Amino acid sequence: MSENHALWRAHVLANHILRSAPPPSNISLTRDVCLHTPPEVKESCGFDVKEMRKLLDGHNLEERDWLYGIMIQNNLFNRKERGGGKEFVSPDYNETMEQQREISMKRILYLLEKGVFQGWLTETSPEAELKKFVLYEVCGMYDYSLSAKLGVQFLLWGNAVKFFGTKRHHEKWLKDTENYLVKGCFAMTELGHGSNVRGIETVTTYDTRTEEFVINTPCESAQKYWIGEAATHATHAIVISQLEINGTNQGIHVFVAQIRDQDGNICPNIRIADCGHKIGVNGVDIGRIWFDNFRIPRENLLNSSLMFHLMESMLALLKILIRDLEHSWPLTSGRVTIASCAIYSAKVGLAVAIRYSLSRRTFSAVATGPEVLLLDYPSHQRRLLPLLAKTYAMSFAANDMKMMYVKRTPETNKEIHVVSMGLKALLTWHNMRTLQECREACGGQGVKTENRVGHLKGDYDVQTTFEGDNNVLMQQQKNVLLKERDLLERYTCEVAELQEREKAELSFLLSHQLSEDLSKAFAEKAILQAVLDAEAKLPAGSIKVNKVTVSHGRFFAQPCLTSKF
Repeated sequence: MSENHALWRAHVLANHILRSAPPPSNISLTRDVCLHTPPEVKESCGFDVKEMRKLLDGHNLEERDWLYGIMIQNNLFNRKERGGGKEFVSPDYNETMEQQREISMKRILYLLEKGVFQGWLTETSPEAELKKFVLYEVCGMYDYSLSAKLGVQFLLWGNAVKFFGTKRHHEKWLKDTENYLVKGCFAMTELGHGSNVRGIETVTTYDTRTEEFVINTPCESAQKYWIGEAATHATHAIVISQLEINGTNQGIHVFVAQIRDQDGNICPNIRIADCGHKIGVNGVDIGRIWFDNFRIPRENLLNSSLMFHLMESMLALLKILIRDLEHSWPLTSGRVTIASCAIYSAKVGLAVAIRYSLSRRTFSAVATGPEVLLLDYPSHQRRLLPLLAKTYAMSFAANDMKMMYVKRTPETNKEIHVVSMGLKALLTWHNMRTLQECREACGGQGVKTENRVGHLKGDYDVQTTFEGDNNVLMQQQKNVLLKERDLLERYTCEVAELQEREKAELSFLLSHQLSEDLSKAFAEKAILQAVLDAEAKLPAGSIKVNKVTVSHGRFFAQPCLTSKF
């Protein structure tokens, strides 16, 4: 410590004691650079922001803005005004589980009143389906509980009726589902079985005397478990069950059961319990269901396109339902939606973390110099900017996947099924990794609930196992890949070699890492192709450049869509 500095400190202490003004000092305690508006707000970014938004969102920009506007109009969405007269909405996280469930349903009923869900099941054009995807994404950016509740209602319950049912089922339930007179859930998963649908233990028998089906939960592991909307709100359930006719098992079938009346009372011969508080999405009521000789009309069997007598066509019915379950169309549409919503969650996290890194300064290069912005540190750039580049790339892949889904044909069904499994896994994994990195990059601010990053982690974590555990999906994708690729050939050769060494039962297990690489490579190839296609369609202009500019001493890479990721 220098003699001058020691003397100055002594004067300060003495003045504290004497309560007199401190002596003048040549040591400045003022900031060389004050923090005001984040630099990216007041500086030009070198490209057309509206064009970039159009490129990334891909479609239906007017509908997105329409729904944003509807939310901002109502205090149900916790409207707030910030600096410059800007309005924001965000969930109130300081609520009990019961309050979150109640407010989520109130928000849905408000959106229903505004006509948001019109045509979600009764209109079948590609345009109508794209609009529906858009509204899921907007709702998910606001609060994933809202998006997840809508997913249960329309993607799981509604699409199951639509894909597995016939005209009479559509006329009975689809319009009422759109209007929320019917609130549905999808009771497939059991305590003992999830991905292995054929192992489901719930048993339904046919009573020829009354022409009714009788559903039973024969053991505790057969209880329908972790069923979204079952604990409080659902009035009807899709029930996936074994079917027995005259003591003979006919395999997996799909039924509709009314589990509550319109007043919310649980129907006789049904027991429902709450699965309780969760690490996120507590606006969704998750429940467990038991059936005790619960009778439903014969017409409540969802018998696909078969129009002839049930008892004469059981074998054909079985084949159709097994085929449809293996293609899992209600789950496929859900996976497409989950993947696209995950990317928007990653965008929210990156927006928060990058804006923070352009506002917060720490340390200085020289003793008397200004402190350095976080984003000017190479280490901070490397933790956020590659994730930003991947998020750009995955946006294009998600948009391509949605287009593939809405334009599907019987010939492309298998491709959509395979692509949606792989992209759902990679995009949700990417989202969780991104949110964790963003949380850490914001330091203590990252754990503040109002900044959303931490809460997004809790809400979106469920996506990695929602509608298919990601690791299981990657294995299933590997099993159906038929393309001639190097990894596939290596995988086949390795399995064959293991089988020759009398390790047939272990061959697939021992080659797990290579099979996982195969699945990831397939999905990553789809993402890369989407980036190349997006760039090829772009005209020359501000968002198709590749140069580096310097502004205020900082390097900014202008958008280059083919950046390696």
